[in-house]
Amino acid sequence: MKKLLFCTLLCLGLGACGGRKTAATEEQERQETDSMMIEETITELPPLEEGEVFLKDHDPFGEVAELQGTHIVEPDTFIFKPSSPNMVIKDSLMIMQSQNAPFYLFHYPEFTYIKTVGITGNGPDEFISPYVISSLNPAYLCYLFDGRKGTLYGLDTKLETHFIQKIHTSKTIWDYIEHIYASSENSFIYPKGRRIYRIILEGDSVRTEEISNITLEHAKKVPTTGCLGINPSRNRMVYAYKYAKIVKFMDMDGKSVRTLNFQQSGFDEGTLHITDGLDSNVTYYMQVVPTRDYVYLTYSGRTPYVVATEVNKGNRYMYVEKYDWNGNPIKKYKLNDFSVYTAIDKKTNKLVLVTYYNDDPLIVYQLD
Repeated sequence: MKKLLFCTLLCLGLGACGGRKTAATEEQERQETDSMMIEETITELPPLEEGEVFLKDHDPFGEVAELQGTHIVEPDTFIFKPSSPNMVIKDSLMIMQSQNAPFYLFHYPEFTYIKTVGITGNGPDEFISPYVISSLNPAYLCYLFDGRKGTLYGLDTKLETHFIQKIHTSKTIWDYIEHIYASSENSFIYPKGRRIYRIILEGDSVRTEEISNITLEHAKKVPTTGCLGINPSRNRMVYAYKYAKIVKFMDMDGKSVRTLNFQQSGFDEGTLHITDGLDSNVTYYMQVVPTRDYVYLTYSGRTPYVVATEVNKGNRYMYVEKYDWNGNPIKKYKLNDFSVYTAIDKKTNKLVLVTYYNDDPLIVYQLD
């Protein structure tokens, strides 16, 4: 009887301990479930407040946060110098475009080389002007695009490429797509000239429609060169101008527009139209880097000549501006490296830079 009582008490005790463990586990799972529910339900933003906001001589960001990066030393078995790179981080992979690759694949976050995808050339299934695009189609890790030939491919989970469709036909050597972004499983958005366009794939056919004219009303002669970023889940896109300190926040149809004008006047329209004039002019925004809740803009604020001189002297820096998707400035960072080409890990807010002045070009910054 004593032995039976002991066993009973032991079982009850173990059951109680097990119950406490289960309660803790359930609480953790509940928190994780709540977090997932929040992530899924927060999909709409307040309406975009339209109009132009003048911010010259204002300090909307407050104190600038200075950050130090972590230099990634590549294995000695693979030393590379990417040319005009662009990157997509997807799960445990980083896919990098390069004019001399045309695509490199790396493990992420280890940054160890996996393989090179594609062949550079003008033949069938070769790439003249490679560009990697984040995919909203679960069948593909990313898209591989040729901006001059207009051909679109998908990279599947086995790291194999599949031709999808020719989505653009160039009429002249200047008529090509430099940057393009997936806005759904069957549509893409890209800037070209003074307009932003949407491509919609309808079976074997392609429909192209104009979304927005990005000519600056108060500086119509200023080139509209700049960078675009989109967030389909938030119904937002952002266009940041390269030669004017101006940023436009829009809905995905370009109907609602909010313009942040940090410059207002003083546009050097003459310099922008002489030989080598663009390199003599100040470069403002270089890239739009979107995440779910925020958008980051990389910013130079100097001429390319000044940047090159300072980099050669070891004075390497750039800025990153953070906004919410309704165009409200949040924070400004100063990085101790310079790069036109960046990518962001949306899960960890780590910004990956590709520098041109290092044999090992990859540097990582933790933003928040």
